[in-house]
Amino acid sequence: MSRIMEDIEELTGGRSFQSYKYSFDSVRTPTPDYDDNPDEIESWARDGESKPQNKATDLREFAIDLARNRPIPCIQFFLDGSRHVYHVDDISYDSRVFPVVAGQVGVACCQRIDARMRAVQPAVRKLVISLPNKCDKSGRYPELFLRNLRTKINDNPRLQERGLMLDDVLTYKTADPEKSEFRDRGIATIQDYMIDAEKAMVDSLAQRGLLSQTAYLVKDGSLEYQPMQNGSKYANLKNFKNSYQYVIGVSKSFNPENCKDGKGNSNARAIIELPQFYRTPVSRFRVKRIPDIEFAVWYIRLRKFPEQTKTPFDGVIKVEKIMVTDNETRHGRGYGLDTEDVDMLSATLINERCPTCYGSDLRFANHLYPIYLTESYIKSLYLSGDVFLNLF
Repeated sequence: MSRIMEDIEELTGGRSFQSYKYSFDSVRTPTPDYDDNPDEIESWARDGESKPQNKATDLREFAIDLARNRPIPCIQFFLDGSRHVYHVDDISYDSRVFPVVAGQVGVACCQRIDARMRAVQPAVRKLVISLPNKCDKSGRYPELFLRNLRTKINDNPRLQERGLMLDDVLTYKTADPEKSEFRDRGIATIQDYMIDAEKAMVDSLAQRGLLSQTAYLVKDGSLEYQPMQNGSKYANLKNFKNSYQYVIGVSKSFNPENCKDGKGNSNARAIIELPQFYRTPVSRFRVKRIPDIEFAVWYIRLRKFPEQTKTPFDGVIKVEKIMVTDNETRHGRGYGLDTEDVDMLSATLINERCPTCYGSDLRFANHLYPIYLTESYIKSLYLSGDVFLNLF
């Protein structure tokens, strides 16, 4: 029974080496996985909220009051995307050898109804492979070539026997090898594929009218999406930013070098010293790679430092929102995010911290439990690594 790589070798005229197969997560040295890049920040401003704050805001009593008197929180939806990426082979074209990267991609959105988490629509679970663009020797009709290649691969008996199918064949560019490793380019195509699925799910929920001021969505991670060149309708965030009116991004980890106050000065120490259940003032900023969109950002301390944390930034989450409405996008006192809405969202996030997954994740101090459950739901849909790798 032939493997997928044998089919790809035959169909594309390459040479497969049946190299050692492994998960990238199991061999790469762990490094901080930050969503933000300090070199990308173009400008910072103070007027991120309608009532500019000169100091941190205490939300302890507000959070307690919400928990007691508001049975349905203003945050109802929780979205997360995940991908497992593997090196499945090396293949040669034109006397050059390139890695073949494959992955499992999952995206889910859960809604809390009567204190229970339920998937609001079917979760996305995709199997994809990323090949060097040299696999298409003519390069005349790349979309048609990849579509036909996928169709032929899906005739593979290993896939059919297990009731599986390869959802997409992606390609990464092989020019300018000094800019980045081919391995990282392959991983990036799968990362972009996952982000595209996240954005499509947010847009779907917004178009269905499910999101509102009383039904916000929390997306795990930053909203500073990198513009993509994949031809997708979601490649440029500005084209559908209105779908993000009732969406906030919450990052469990962030680059300390990118913590700024409203004047653009380092705010790292102030965040470390932020008391538990306090939030910082809201700042407004632009990112160079997304020049047409402004973001609001603030930080909230969920856990007491140092008693309940291991590092100074443990227990702090970064919250982002895209500026969408006229009042949000205009500058000056009285404009920006409504301060009362910021307090409401922040207090609600504070209440989402418990229960949490103590000990099962190094980021437990920064977890929002519904996001953790959504992430666990996605990962439960994955094939085991051994089963997936055996397909290739």
